[in-house]
Amino acid sequence: MRRGTTAGPWAVLIVAMLVYLSLLPKASVVRPRHEQLFTLPPVVLRVMSFQFKEAAADVSFLNALVFIGGTKTQPDSHRYLLEQYEWIHNTLKNSVILDPYFLDPYYLMNAALIWDRYKLAEVNSLIAKGADTRVWDSLLPFFAGFNYYYFLDDNDKSFNYLKEASKRSGGNPFYDSLAARVAYKANKIELAIMYLEQQIKQSELQGLKGQTIDLQRRLDLLKGIHQIEQAVELYRKLFGKLPTDINELMKLGMLASIPKEPNGGSYYIETSGKVRSTKDLR
Repeated sequence: MRRGTTAGPWAVLIVAMLVYLSLLPKASVVRPRHEQLFTLPPVVLRVMSFQFKEAAADVSFLNALVFIGGTKTQPDSHRYLLEQYEWIHNTLKNSVILDPYFLDPYYLMNAALIWDRYKLAEVNSLIAKGADTRVWDSLLPFFAGFNYYYFLDDNDKSFNYLKEASKRSGGNPFYDSLAARVAYKANKIELAIMYLEQQIKQSELQGLKGQTIDLQRRLDLLKGIHQIEQAVELYRKLFGKLPTDINELMKLGMLASIPKEPNGGSYYIETSGKVRSTKDLR
């Protein structure tokens, strides 16, 4: 789950771990009191851990894992009390500060903390930092990209991380499809088109043409939308208003024909001027 190992005298390791464990709260099936939930500052942990930072990171992660497994949760949108959430967050944060290459704490953050929606930006920034550190890993940039898109509404960062996830995975069609959807949502349809064209070409060069069928449909859909939107913009410039129907564009010669919708749907113009499909990008 990480890169590199650290070895050293077992006696020193055991002493260091016993000191560290003695300072950590124990998990309980009874919800802990607020004053029981504390964590040591990362700088203190780094000093205490000596050359055994990876082992200390293991202990910190395992303590958070046991705590989560043994703590009663609330039956609403926030599974943990705020002080519980803070403790889990800080404990996992300490784990990745001690060993930034350790995958498991990032995974647990994404599974246990992101969906609780307390400190989305802070937690996802740790996951994104892990993605930047573990430069060979495609899972963390996918987590970060999805969270930026779904929870934080930051389409630019989402697109960049999803694009990186695809690159590291060797061109995963799922990552590519989601990246194109994010770019389209961010009104960067030309970027989405160029990205999909590049990914399809790359897949074909690698002999993976069978994996590009879905990407090609999305590309054709985006090209159709883009063609109509260009005609809508021309109409707006000439008449100072938006067309209400695609047929208007055809009657005025601004659109030679309605592009074929590759998924069997049909295109339409929203009141905002945005062109959509009844099948959209789902």
